[in-house]
Amino acid sequence: MEGKKYRALSRDCRAVSETIGQVLMVAVVVLAFSSIAVTVFSDGGAMNPPHVPRTDLQQSIARSGETVQIFHSGGEAIDLEDIKVILSADGTQAEFNMSDSSVTLCDAKGNTSSDDVFMLGDSILINTRGSGINITDENAIIDFYFVHTESNQVIKKGIL
Repeated sequence: MEGKKYRALSRDCRAVSETIGQVLMVAVVVLAFSSIAVTVFSDGGAMNPPHVPRTDLQQSIARSGETVQIFHSGGEAIDLEDIKVILSADGTQAEFNMSDSSVTLCDAKGNTSSDDVFMLGDSILINTRGSGINITDENAIIDFYFVHTESNQVIKKGIL
């Protein structure tokens, strides 16, 4: 009996080559798509976007003194050369770079600082006199944008 079963299995070779052919075709397709996916989704020479600092800021305004104060209350330190502040009121917009004479960096103790980094506890004082923007009006809505210039991203947006 055992010989008959063995012969029966060896004679039934129908559709074996078709099944192996199908498996091989599926394997070729999977390899082709995976190689295309690796090429598309890899960084192959693409530029990495610049880092956007994560920073908590608080802003306040002294309308009588025409000054805006920005306080660094947590997060990463930022190079001063990478900071721009934009104030907008009544259709008038003013930009302040940290190199402007109207901008002062103060350390945590309130003393004028000469560091090139805006870090925890520091504050930036912006004198808006002569900038063309009027912040003395109590009813004026002043939009505030703290921009990281290296990445062109707004870190903080607020209304003063």
